[in-house]
Amino acid sequence: MDDALRARTRETARRLFHTLPGGVGYRTWRAFDPGLARELSVFFTGTLYSREVISQVQRELCAVASLTVLSRHRELRAHLHAALNVGATREAVAEVIFQQVTYGGMPVVVEGLEVLKAVLEERGEWVEPPGAPEGAGGLE
Repeated sequence: MDDALRARTRETARRLFHTLPGGVGYRTWRAFDPGLARELSVFFTGTLYSREVISQVQRELCAVASLTVLSRHRELRAHLHAALNVGATREAVAEVIFQQVTYGGMPVVVEGLEVLKAVLEERGEWVEPPGAPEGAGGLE
């Protein structure tokens, strides 16, 4: 692997996932196959996630939409962090989750919003919406 690709892989991974203690799966991959884990990491973060065809915000909102409909909560949590880390607003992320009602139904929307709320709480960014019942956070 050349130095530029190695640097791009590390920088993209840091930018997207620096707020996630323990990362997003690399340690698990590495425990089973260190060489393949390195190749996967280079492909995802050094190549795919660093393309410039769409912005990082757009890419992460696509990931949030897909993972919401698929009910992949662990990966959704990681990509919610990533979306917020690259500048997506809380409102835009919530809207993307709401829009998935057409594709996955209201259960995936409710679950996606619950994951978003947990991520915002982890980051110290959860704020009760004005007029929400105490403790409801607008989710009840």
